[in-house]
Amino acid sequence: MDTRNDAYQPAFTPIAYSIEDAPQAVGVSRTRIFEAVRKNELSARKAGRSTIIESDELKRWVRSLPTRLPARSKVL
Repeated sequence: MDTRNDAYQPAFTPIAYSIEDAPQAVGVSRTRIFEAVRKNELSARKAGRSTIIESDELKRWVRSLPTRLPARSKVL
């Protein structure tokens, strides 16, 4: 049995992420999460001294980001 922390898979889906875990869940940098919160693009909640972001809010924010269209092929 592998007992390393990186192999641990929670038996539940989180309803919120800490400000430290949110970047990994979404695939962006910690700076980008803080920037989105500062610009009111992403809502964060306070639980005492902890800052948390609801998983539905993270999904909403990701869906609000611009899509990148495939590059058009050049006709020569």
